[in-house]
Amino acid sequence: MLQVAGRESRTKRKALLVGTTSPTVMMDNPEISFVPKQLPGNAFERMCADPQIQWMRRLFFGSIVAVAALIAIASVLQWTGVWTKGSVNAAVVVDRREEVGLVREAVLPKLAMGVPAKVAKKVAVAAHIKKLSFTSTQKKDESLALTSEPRLVLEKFLAANSIEERMKLVANASVLEEPVRHYYEKHPAGSIPYEEIEYGLKSQESFTEFRVVLKDGTKRFAAVVSTPEGPMVDWPSFVALGDLDWEQMKQSRPTTPVLMRVLAAPAVHFAGHFSDADALRCVQMVPAGNPSAAPVYGYLPRGNDLDRQIDYHLRSSGGELAALTVKLCYSHESSGNDQAWITELVVSGWVTASTKNSSGSE
Repeated sequence: MLQVAGRESRTKRKALLVGTTSPTVMMDNPEISFVPKQLPGNAFERMCADPQIQWMRRLFFGSIVAVAALIAIASVLQWTGVWTKGSVNAAVVVDRREEVGLVREAVLPKLAMGVPAKVAKKVAVAAHIKKLSFTSTQKKDESLALTSEPRLVLEKFLAANSIEERMKLVANASVLEEPVRHYYEKHPAGSIPYEEIEYGLKSQESFTEFRVVLKDGTKRFAAVVSTPEGPMVDWPSFVALGDLDWEQMKQSRPTTPVLMRVLAAPAVHFAGHFSDADALRCVQMVPAGNPSAAPVYGYLPRGNDLDRQIDYHLRSSGGELAALTVKLCYSHESSGNDQAWITELVVSGWVTASTKNSSGSE
């Protein structure tokens, strides 16, 4: 039994293949048996000769030729620049018309009534070009002016070979003389070798921020504040000074608030006296001068102004540790040295120097 499909109607038909021997002879001679015979010729060639397969083959090759022709035409147009020239020229014409129109609206009303229209147009375009070039140069000059003098002061501060020489470049030197001398009893007082000075994240009226890349590759924050005597280095933020050393604070466990410069991040360390996660916010803190030190977890009640301020600064840090100056104290109820209360946010960052007067009171 063969099943075939007509070429015109696509309808299926069935045909029965029979042998040359008649059915009566077969019935009379039971010894006759049917032996399968192969059709003459190659089976693959017979399949390829099928009209429907040949039609699909022609359609496939025709599609390939059409796509190749379209790609070739597009490549020729792109190479000759027919498309790009038209689009770019149209965009440039529109932009120039818009610019000239804006400048004309801004400049022409200010011109004298007796100036001819043609002259007014030329003046408007010339004024627009001059304004663009002047503005870019002015911004560049202002940026250099803001950082050149503070940077020079910072370079002299780093190159100082003695405490006395460095104190001349420290803001609020009269107030900080004792802490400075006490600090350099434990640290080298000579010049500080560095690789480069990078401009910081912000420059305000009160201070300019820098990053000092030391010889070992570490970076140290440096701020040059404005004082009546001129730019001076904010020494407490440069050395990340606190009221106590980090280990000293953990050992003494002060119950009255002490000022500490820290790097902070959100945390979920709720244990002991500070186990109420619904009522408290937890902040992991490490000393600003030694980020690899063992952390102290700070806690504060949720919902008050202090909580909202600290939450804002933690979220605004972009996933990095937030630089904060806070006041900490330990609880009488807790016995560990890695859990403390955060009682105040002094400032976001580490610069706490006041610039209202030369005495430098904070």
